[in-house]
Amino acid sequence: SRVEELMARAEPEDFDLCTVLRSTIAAYQDAYPARRFALESALATAPMRGAPELLIQMLDKLVANAIDFSADDDTITIGLQPNAGSLKLSVANPGPPLPERMRAQLFDSMVSVRPGDDQHLGLGLYVAKLIAEGHGGAITATNTDDGVAFTVLLPDQRPAVPRA
Repeated sequence: SRVEELMARAEPEDFDLCTVLRSTIAAYQDAYPARRFALESALATAPMRGAPELLIQMLDKLVANAIDFSADDDTITIGLQPNAGSLKLSVANPGPPLPERMRAQLFDSMVSVRPGDDQHLGLGLYVAKLIAEGHGGAITATNTDDGVAFTVLLPDQRPAVPRA
């Protein structure tokens, strides 16, 4: 696929995921002024090696999904937290839960849980999965108390803190 080709050709570079998230969320706020976006992170920096433009594309797919399945006055929350050797990147939105029967196929190509009259190719989450896996990560979707959260676990590349 085109995404796999892009992954193979992407020159890995060192970047700070926190900086990328802040600028990307600012761009979402500009693009969707009626929407609210919140960044929840205890991290000041999150050094990574990879393709920032592809991680932004992955985030675009997850945020587009969150926008489609939430109301205008809902807040879409993007989180970045340390998680036992990983960085946990999440996109959560209030809205309808994922149908249980669809959860296993959600990240397959050509799968969509949208209502029948909404034409959609169902490639967004598949592309997000390819990008996550291309960065040594994994992606999952879970129902929350008030909606849905997509979580990407990425390798934590922050330097180890020496123990005293």
